[in-house]
Amino acid sequence: MHRDAAVFLKKGPQRIGSTYKKAVYKQYSDATYRTEVVKPNWLGYLGPVLMAEEGDTVIVNLKNSASRPYSIHPHGLNYSKGSEGALYPDGTSHLLKQDDSVPPGRTVTYEWTLPESHSPTADDNNCMTRFYHSHVCTIKDINSGLIGPLLICKRGTLDVHGDRSADYTYSLLFMVADENFSWYLDENIRTHITNPVGDLKDDEDFIESNKMHGINGFLYGNLPGLSMCQGNKIQWHMIGLGNEVDMHSVHFHGQILTVLKHHTDTVSLFPASSFTAEMVADNPGHWLLACNVNDHLMAGMQALFEIKKCFPNVHKPRPYGELRQYFIAAEEEVWDYAPTVPNDGEAQEFVTKGQNRIGSRYKKVRYVEYTDNSFMTKMLRSPEEQHLGILGPVLRAEEKDTIRVVFKNKASRPYTIQPHGVQYSIEQDGTLYYNELEESYTEKKLRELKKQPRVVTPPPAASVRPGIVYTYEWTVPQGAGPVEGEADCLTYLYYSAVDPVKDTSSGLVGPLLICRPGSLKKGIQKHYNKEFHLMATVFDENLSWYLDENIQTFTTSPKTVKKEDDGFMESNKMHAINGYVYNNLPGLRMCKGDTVSWHLSALGSETDIISFYFQGNRFIYRQNRRDSISVFPHISHTVTMEPDSMGQFEVVSATLDHYRNGMRANYTVEKCGLFQRQGEVMLHSKTYYIAAVEIDWDYSPNRTWEAEIEASIFLKRGPQRIGAVYKKAVYKQYTDATYGQEIPKPIWLGYMGPMLMAESGDKVVIHLKNLASRPYTVHPHGLTYTKGKEGETWTQHVNVRTASFVRPGAVYAYEWTVPNGAGPEEGEPDCLTYLYYSAVDQVKDTSSGLVGPLLICRPGSLEEGMQKNYNKEFHLMATVFDENLSWYLDENIQTFTTSPQTVDKQDTGFIMSNKMHAINGYVYNNLPGLRMCKGDKVSWHLSALGTETDIISFYFQGNRFIYRQNRRDSISVFPHISHTVTMEPDSMGQFEVASATLDHYRYGMRANYIVDRSNLYQRRNWITHTRTYFIAAVEIEWDYSPSRAFEAELYNGEIHTYTWYITKNTGPTPEQEPCIASAYFSTVDVTKDLNSGLIGPLVICRGWNKIFRLKGNVKEFATLFFIFDENDSWYLDDNIKEYISNPQPDLKSDENFIESNKMHGINGYVYGNLHLYMEVGNRVYWHILGMGNEVDIHTVHWHGHSLEYKLGGNLYRTDVYELFPATFQTTKLIPLFPGSWLFHCHVHDHIKAGMEAVYTVLEKPRIH
Repeated sequence: MHRDAAVFLKKGPQRIGSTYKKAVYKQYSDATYRTEVVKPNWLGYLGPVLMAEEGDTVIVNLKNSASRPYSIHPHGLNYSKGSEGALYPDGTSHLLKQDDSVPPGRTVTYEWTLPESHSPTADDNNCMTRFYHSHVCTIKDINSGLIGPLLICKRGTLDVHGDRSADYTYSLLFMVADENFSWYLDENIRTHITNPVGDLKDDEDFIESNKMHGINGFLYGNLPGLSMCQGNKIQWHMIGLGNEVDMHSVHFHGQILTVLKHHTDTVSLFPASSFTAEMVADNPGHWLLACNVNDHLMAGMQALFEIKKCFPNVHKPRPYGELRQYFIAAEEEVWDYAPTVPNDGEAQEFVTKGQNRIGSRYKKVRYVEYTDNSFMTKMLRSPEEQHLGILGPVLRAEEKDTIRVVFKNKASRPYTIQPHGVQYSIEQDGTLYYNELEESYTEKKLRELKKQPRVVTPPPAASVRPGIVYTYEWTVPQGAGPVEGEADCLTYLYYSAVDPVKDTSSGLVGPLLICRPGSLKKGIQKHYNKEFHLMATVFDENLSWYLDENIQTFTTSPKTVKKEDDGFMESNKMHAINGYVYNNLPGLRMCKGDTVSWHLSALGSETDIISFYFQGNRFIYRQNRRDSISVFPHISHTVTMEPDSMGQFEVVSATLDHYRNGMRANYTVEKCGLFQRQGEVMLHSKTYYIAAVEIDWDYSPNRTWEAEIEASIFLKRGPQRIGAVYKKAVYKQYTDATYGQEIPKPIWLGYMGPMLMAESGDKVVIHLKNLASRPYTVHPHGLTYTKGKEGETWTQHVNVRTASFVRPGAVYAYEWTVPNGAGPEEGEPDCLTYLYYSAVDQVKDTSSGLVGPLLICRPGSLEEGMQKNYNKEFHLMATVFDENLSWYLDENIQTFTTSPQTVDKQDTGFIMSNKMHAINGYVYNNLPGLRMCKGDKVSWHLSALGTETDIISFYFQGNRFIYRQNRRDSISVFPHISHTVTMEPDSMGQFEVASATLDHYRYGMRANYIVDRSNLYQRRNWITHTRTYFIAAVEIEWDYSPSRAFEAELYNGEIHTYTWYITKNTGPTPEQEPCIASAYFSTVDVTKDLNSGLIGPLVICRGWNKIFRLKGNVKEFATLFFIFDENDSWYLDDNIKEYISNPQPDLKSDENFIESNKMHGINGYVYGNLHLYMEVGNRVYWHILGMGNEVDIHTVHWHGHSLEYKLGGNLYRTDVYELFPATFQTTKLIPLFPGSWLFHCHVHDHIKAGMEAVYTVLEKPRIH
């Protein structure tokens, strides 16, 4: 049994164990319900597979033999109100209510149909996967067990077993069944626990023990019956259900699947998603299929499927390619993550040895290559291979080749080799699991004669014991290599999988290349001069097999070590590239002009996302030129570089936490003697004189906001608060090398450095003078660069990277070039946006203020330092400036707090007060100078900095912009990523540009921009009609579940007239619907105003669109999905006084009270109190609005009908739409089926909290 299995399966005094009472669907032969139709055992607790072809009618007679009401409700089929099977207030009664909740002992008949509108399209599989479930109380019903698969198929594709083109079909449900939400929890406790102690249902360990990570209700390989014959065509119908933890990565060992016309061995599933995968079973044996999410794998979400050798035997021809042989051993050694101890202060947490710290040296295990099977002589790594570090040797093969690996385990415990990207026989599977190998006829008969049970032991390949030699043989099938447009070789990993988490954490991993035919010569890529492999991961030594030994060997006081101590655990998480931290990785050397193949991989958990960033040079990935790329655990990429910039550069994970904790390496580009290739001709040279200057920076010169509660957290100075003014370092521009006359910059740049501009083919020379008190640099994104001449303070023996640091008082000249590939592509704006910043310590330097904008433009687009095709341009950089990470924090405490000796730098309130949510260094609308004229062509350059959680959603009030030929009013920007958008403002006045993330907005990440009238601007032909509305902001007593009329409408008395113009630039594009949805709302305090109720729908149409607006059969609805947080309402105190007789003093801090005020509403109604009406045949335009915070992520499901919506010019049909904060979508619905239908958010927490409503389809009136 797996070491974690006892948590879920073992029965105990306070544990239920593995057996639970559940409710399931069963099938019978006729209406007597006496003879059960036996279902396949692999269905587990799932109901029978229901199937339908296009045009079919499905009749289901449901008898409830359980002890409480249930129903049956399908996804993907049409049904009338009398066959919906969903209980909610839909206005039906008598016969039409019987289907909603079938009482115990009763029988109800359901009738469903499959029209063309719900059937598979021509590009779909023959059968699409859907499901059915009980819908009396969805969450409890499903967790109690009432769920089954449903296949909806093309006409003529079904036989009695399913899709007739498949030999076998299997349906699999991947779900964490939460028995804590079963109807039978109390009964299960009473049955299986004799004497429950305390409030057992609140005990965290008990709750965890009831979360069953199952496939069809089976854990740890217990799912039976997944059997097929070699050569069979298989269809896997996969379903995901559950809550936010139900995100699954389903891996089929030894097989290749086709999903949505793509080949893979892994399928991703999310709640309420389903896929059909096709597979040819050509590898006989018992194979593992499992969710590869670490927590799910350890909790038992794994099963086995068997591919048998049936008669007649299927002949699989042996690949006729080359045999490539390797001799590899697993060897234990002491590995040093940091042979050169970095001076970086933050590095000491990870590399310094101490009483209860291991330091940088750990016992690990590595794959080591030998010359032959004697394992006497190691294959010495060449200089070109030194960079591999802890990685095993590179294995290479072409399509149709065979790879033979002779593996000797020289370690002290069992290990294996398990590959990605190749095929292998079941005997060769290097993963340890219950692997039942084929038993010969003689072996079987002999065992039966002796009356011996069959004993299954792991095959030798799955657990190679110490001292044992085992030979693995893998094949590369035809078609497994790169496709057109990719590099010559695809990158994969091989690793040990006795315990995949512990084995890889201990060090056993290596690279594997699968190449196109003819691309290898003597085992080496022949079209590349250099080949480098980088694997980035957080090696968690807490999960290593050798943790205890490392504690005993390397800590100076092993007995004092507490393995569960947070600080100790953090010190053992080594943020490494190839096993080296803090630039210790050797061997990344190449020549200028080389063709270099970089193979990039990652390992770790679902949160370990690596963003590889190459300083100095750019690369090609799938025909796109870039300088950074994201890599996910167990996913690999191949990129190609032809370096033009010489010198020593860094390749790093740009995620700030990864970078500061050491996930970085150096690579060197040299000029080699034989390199004669003519470089790019630099058309112009642009020279800038920049200085790093220390100043006192005021985030909020206008203190109007200081009285606001949230603003005072950041702006108010006090004994333990710095306030709004901080010492910072900024870049300033000067006229010449004397640095005597500063060149004024636009005031809207704020603290940012001057805007540097260049065209493709230019050379940029930066003379940086450091007028600050500590070393700084200037480093660009998007360019190539040389080191230039060294300054007078450096010697020729100093490390190149260190030499580029500019010490206080020194001047250093940087030379950058703009390669032709760095500029805009066709269809993009004239200039692309990047950043430059200081990179002595990237985190501290940028937090201290040293960052500026850099524009790379197409040739001929600049004139006198400006874009000649634009009237105005602005650069906005939004970030949460964490002054706690500034070099000047201590100085700021001494200077600006009124009692510096009392400041606790670890105090959470103090830390929060120093996080300035700024745009260009200003908070709360203090940014000046964003001014333009109506009709101007304006270029906005938008950037962000920060950690992986700092995602900025720039939102422009009043006017819209064009981004990649799409018109929008908001755009998301990620750290170290920039976008350029174009605006032609039509609306005059003062507007806000802000981050639409509510926390960012409320904490000050907002600015004003002004659009003035221009005398030259005469275009007015877009005004075709004036619409006048009289709107009031009214205070009312709002009841989320009313059964009476509205009450107490109060008016403040003030009237103001707003005039808005709907321009051509504001309306829908030709690819969109005639009308598109948006919203209007109050923004005095956007968070409080919204939660107080001031929001409404705004529909913007193309022209006057009389057809859309005036036809009698057209209906319009707007629905807002929003969790109204009454705790953030202006009227919270009034509501407490009005509705609570004796409120407790600390009521507003009570968690239950806070939760009770979060109203999961649709247009402010919960639990079905919103009713919408339409008629059969109406064209219903449904405007869906999403607002709120990070919890406002909604999957909205319409019962009974499908909707259509347009995206990117394409038309899509669905009955589920995903809605996020500050998103709006116009959809179209044609009601065909009379009745009252449910529409609701399908996220379980929102269902429980009442985010559901009803729409009623009326019969069309008859005309006599």
